[in-house]
Amino acid sequence: MALLLPRCFCASVKAIDVTALRSPRSRLRALAHVTCAALALLGAGRSAAAPGDEAAIRAVLSSASGAPGHAEPGCVFAQFEKGRTVRLVAQGQADLSAHRALDAQTLFYGASLSKQFTALATAKLVAEGKLALEDDVRRYLPELPVYERPVTVEMLMHHTSGIRDFLSLLRLAGMEDVGEASRAQALDLLFRQQGTAFTPGSAYSYSNGGYLLLAEIVARVSGQSFAAYAREAIFRPAGMPNAYFLDNANPAAGTFAHGYLPKGDHFVERDTFPRFSGSGGLMLSMADLAAWEREVAQGGSVWTPEVADILLTPGRLADGSVLDDGKGLTYGGGLHIGRRGGERIVTHGGSAQAFKHVYLRLPDRGQSFALLCNRGDWKASATLEKALDAAGVRRPGMPQMPAAGTYHSEELNADYTLAREGKGLAVTIATPLVESPRVLHFAPEDDGAFHAGPMRLAVTCDPARLTLSRGRSGELVLLRGDERKTR
Repeated sequence: MALLLPRCFCASVKAIDVTALRSPRSRLRALAHVTCAALALLGAGRSAAAPGDEAAIRAVLSSASGAPGHAEPGCVFAQFEKGRTVRLVAQGQADLSAHRALDAQTLFYGASLSKQFTALATAKLVAEGKLALEDDVRRYLPELPVYERPVTVEMLMHHTSGIRDFLSLLRLAGMEDVGEASRAQALDLLFRQQGTAFTPGSAYSYSNGGYLLLAEIVARVSGQSFAAYAREAIFRPAGMPNAYFLDNANPAAGTFAHGYLPKGDHFVERDTFPRFSGSGGLMLSMADLAAWEREVAQGGSVWTPEVADILLTPGRLADGSVLDDGKGLTYGGGLHIGRRGGERIVTHGGSAQAFKHVYLRLPDRGQSFALLCNRGDWKASATLEKALDAAGVRRPGMPQMPAAGTYHSEELNADYTLAREGKGLAVTIATPLVESPRVLHFAPEDDGAFHAGPMRLAVTCDPARLTLSRGRSGELVLLRGDERKTR
């Protein structure tokens, strides 16, 4: 028999566990919301598939002041659809002195993009029963002091352990260039800490120290160096052609992109990164990320359901509450996860002095994006946003553009006439209450709606129906044209 669903409003979609709802009415209402989200994201996928302008993307990845023929570092941008590479644009040079161009095979120092693979290595051991997330880490690292509360493997993964950041400790100990530190020196500083930054499990605080300890646990449990275990358990079976973790050694000369910072009218080389792994240390290319995207999209011996569940489960504090990473998301295994504008998002950045990267996965669209840059004067997330705009991709959380025309509210006895204005809307409000129409300018925001001050205008699943609210007014309905006569 046909299932009749109530009218749904995309702007109000939230994460819903339908199985947790007790009454049939609650489950029906939740199912309507889920259906609404699916319809909205189908639309998002169609708009994302529109062909982008490669020249426009290339312009984003170039300095605005860069003269033709001027040598400069840059970025590699890629877009993936269901594990398939559909766009790849490389702009700039990996080595300014050798005039070696960036391309899909260029190795970058991955910085904190490494963390999802460190968490993955840990998750594989958990899935094999060789390690448990609930284990006290002193079982594997007896050099650590006994703290106020036991630190667990799960706390290290979710940044809730209170273990201090080893990069900060190195600098506090007087080391200006942390790239000169060895793994043994960094571990020694962590083992010397007689306390934690806070009671373990009581708060979230991003810590490179926690991930260095995770890598050490993986090494001790597997009986291999962390780099060797990652190569055999992750990179080789996933078909990642260039990726490896540094193991107290420099990357081979001529094989990777140098990092650069601007100085006056030129760039200076800055390869100031630690030569050991865990919190960072990953050397990877866009070709490696392309292989990884295929693994995630298709599944395999590495991205198994058990591993995916560990990496994509939100971390919790000791009181049971889901942790907040301070950016409107939560944290899983080496990944920031959550929703923007009702859409699922998986992301992580990577930042060293002269390397800036970002990775973004949109599971509901089957899309992923990555940006690898060897210049430290750009913010990767802002550059990715510009590249997405240039590629014609609607950014996560950004609302879809409603159809132009006049919409009417019976409750307000007012007409709202919408006209596109760049990425926003010019809205003319006509009502018997005032003699002259009022024009407002609405801008898109990442909650899935358009805003003009305290006013919020949201698209729904029904293209002829919008919702309007201001402060605590609740949602009012706007119907387009003659639609209001038939409803």
